[in-house]
Amino acid sequence: MEEDEREGYENQPEPEIRSGPEDEGKEEQPEAETQPVSAGEATQEQSELERDLQPAPDSSPGQPPSASKERRWQFLVGLGIGFIPLVLFFIGFVPNALGLIIVSLVLLVVVLIASIICIAIPRVRYIGYGLLTSIPISLVVGSIGCIVILSRPSG
Repeated sequence: MEEDEREGYENQPEPEIRSGPEDEGKEEQPEAETQPVSAGEATQEQSELERDLQPAPDSSPGQPPSASKERRWQFLVGLGIGFIPLVLFFIGFVPNALGLIIVSLVLLVVVLIASIICIAIPRVRYIGYGLLTSIPISLVVGSIGCIVILSRPSG
């Protein structure tokens, strides 16, 4: 029966490939020959395909999958805590709240020290990374905010 199927494929003419206007500049590629595949090879290829389509794990091979989620949350917590001085800095620009600007600058130094301490402790290292990341972001956003706020025409 397989021979009859093969003969049927051999007797059929191969479809002609015509190049359209979009293919004019391209070189013609040789046609790939189709070879019949046995059932064993087909299942092996299918299992390889399924393995390739499976999503890659979020963490490295020796780490449980929850470790990367925990690290992400720790980083985001550190980032959130690190932006508190920036928020206080901007609130300090309202009238009669100059003390908040000073407090926010002191807190920025505290965040720097806390980030170094957290990075030294392996369990909370990613919180330290988040705190450390928030420092340059706060400095850039704060300085741009100062320029914008101070350049406004008062009146």
